[in-house]
Amino acid sequence: MSIDAIDAAFIGRCALHDGPAAECRETPAPGGRVSAVEPAPAAHRPAATPAAATEPLQPAMPTGPVLDRLLVAAWPQWNRLADTVEEARTRGRRVIAVAGGEPGEGRSTLVAGLVRVLRDRGRAVVETGPDGIDAAQQPAHDKRIVLVDAGIWFPPGPIRRQRLTIASLGCEAVILVRRADRQAAPAREAVLESLGIEVLGEVVSFATSFETETE
Repeated sequence: MSIDAIDAAFIGRCALHDGPAAECRETPAPGGRVSAVEPAPAAHRPAATPAAATEPLQPAMPTGPVLDRLLVAAWPQWNRLADTVEEARTRGRRVIAVAGGEPGEGRSTLVAGLVRVLRDRGRAVVETGPDGIDAAQQPAHDKRIVLVDAGIWFPPGPIRRQRLTIASLGCEAVILVRRADRQAAPAREAVLESLGIEVLGEVVSFATSFETETE
């Protein structure tokens, strides 16, 4: 069975912030797997929550679907992202997009994993594409979280504000995704925030040494 390089990637670094970006860095073990995680600076870390109250116990490494294996391999990062999404929801950010700049960044995998983690925590989550945002909208008292696999908001070339305004319509916050071999683009965050869309952070995906496996 062949595994796509990005779907076989770990979640590399995540910048979760209210101002300057905090960073979570993984220390790779031999063979490309993760042996340790350096925590974000204390000023930017979410408040500690008892594991039994908000997140399931980490399972043993499965041998099945790629997403199951990614959830285990990068468990701290998945839960840090889930914390950030939950905190955004308490601030009224109901519709949260996951967007990037090119194909193959792992956006769909990220959305699927976040849905799994949040549902395991007991959250009501709706997963949709950009065409389903209107249908997912509900009155303000609705407690659901809507995660949008929003696709490419930043194609190659200059940032086109009008195009971005249309693409982000209906979204209240966004998690940006980029490949580790692409440079960071602070202008993306600046233009989104000028449009009133809260940037929750950036996930950097990278391929490891096990890009293909057989079963």
